[in-house]
Amino acid sequence: MDSSATDEELLIRRSDILIADGEYEKAISCLDEVLSHDPEDEQAMSLKGLAYCLMGEHEKGLAIFEEALEIDPFSKTVLITFADACLHSSMPEKSLEILERAISYYPQDDGLVMLKKVILGARNRSSSRSYFN
Repeated sequence: MDSSATDEELLIRRSDILIADGEYEKAISCLDEVLSHDPEDEQAMSLKGLAYCLMGEHEKGLAIFEEALEIDPFSKTVLITFADACLHSSMPEKSLEILERAISYYPQDDGLVMLKKVILGARNRSSSRSYFN
């Protein structure tokens, strides 16, 4: 493995940590550096889309996810992160739609099915709470 690939992996890991810490702009800066070397790095694109969604810039984030899926429509990484971003962006129906797509591509992946059940359960609890309020 060459040093540039290692540097890009480190930048992606750092970006993931920055996103978890709420340092979205710093994460995007790291991801832009990765994408300047490889504009089709789907992991970097999906993390960048997530960061924008978490910053409240949903349209920009979703556009990045759509671009990543144009490059590789079957990318499990992009699909899972896209579904997560939609969920964080208060778009559970879109999240479920993306998970259904992922499940159709990877029907043996129990994690995807479990994630769908968690989202459905949360949605059902939320709607029952609003019913009783």
